[in-house]
Amino acid sequence: MAAVLPMRFRILHFFSTVKESSIKELMNALRSEYGAEGQFNENVIGEHLLSMRAGGLIETRDIELDRDGNLVVNYAITEFGQGRLKYLPKAWKV
Repeated sequence: MAAVLPMRFRILHFFSTVKESSIKELMNALRSEYGAEGQFNENVIGEHLLSMRAGGLIETRDIELDRDGNLVVNYAITEFGQGRLKYLPKAWKV
């Protein structure tokens, strides 16, 4: 792949490659690219997801409790979000 993308664009790109994903799955997938960055933590990524959801780029798909009783929210890219992928560099287009 090409150079590292700004975090939100990379998150949007990630969602274009999966049916749906939780924050933990997202972070596991992007850890090798962003793991050393200070903003790569669950709170900041969660804020990115909430902002992207408010902007119509992603939507909530499934909400459940894990084995430990923690809330797990799964997100998926929206049609509007798919349309924003055109702004990605050519090397990142799916």
